[in-house]
Amino acid sequence: MRPGNLFKEFIIEKNKQVVTSTGRVANSHIGDGSKTLKGCLAEATDDERKNHSNAEHIVTHTIVQAGPPRAKRKYKLILGNRVFYIVDIDDAGALGVSTIYYAEERLDVK
Repeated sequence: MRPGNLFKEFIIEKNKQVVTSTGRVANSHIGDGSKTLKGCLAEATDDERKNHSNAEHIVTHTIVQAGPPRAKRKYKLILGNRVFYIVDIDDAGALGVSTIYYAEERLDVK
């Protein structure tokens, strides 16, 4: 591991669909900062980008967490001034031992 790749505390915000004043449906994220997960952040490999990205979101990072999933797809994770949108989740072995989140770093959202 390189310095800075240690486990960090991410704030979890849920996805909520709202109707705007123009009648369009938009995603809004809600949270008060009390729900968190402790994970290790790394850049996604080319294989991870290819296998877990979708037409709307390209995976840029992976976050590995010990234990069962604490967040879901379309949730937002916040680390300081960085924002990550969860694209896919892998509950490794479905045993609740560890979870891999495939995320897109969003530079346009704060």
